[in-house]
Amino acid sequence: MKKLHPLLYALVCMMVISCRLHDNNLSISYHNSDHYYSMKAKFSKSKTRDVEAYIDKKIGSKSNMSFANSRIDGTVSLDDQTKFYMEKSPGILKIKLDKDQNSEEAYYMIKSMCEGIKSVVTHHD
Repeated sequence: MKKLHPLLYALVCMMVISCRLHDNNLSISYHNSDHYYSMKAKFSKSKTRDVEAYIDKKIGSKSNMSFANSRIDGTVSLDDQTKFYMEKSPGILKIKLDKDQNSEEAYYMIKSMCEGIKSVVTHHD
């Protein structure tokens, strides 16, 4: 039985290291076509509150809404008539804006916010 103990210890250590590395995975992609603008981001769950605060600052305050402590999977409509799809959960953010259904100003506002999220999730405390 004592021979299993070091093996069990090694397995637990590998699992902990694997979980910690997985939490630090970072992936951000942007796609811009004639009709759609989208962003997909996977980041450390520990950055979720920072991302939520950034979104609140960029677009939430204009519509008196907060994205903090929420899971979203659906269409978001702002007071200025901007509409976009958002999927948001800890460590994950997906946004898709239909350019044909939104103004040019709305497109640039969402694009600027999405591009700014990169610096939020890559900023080291």
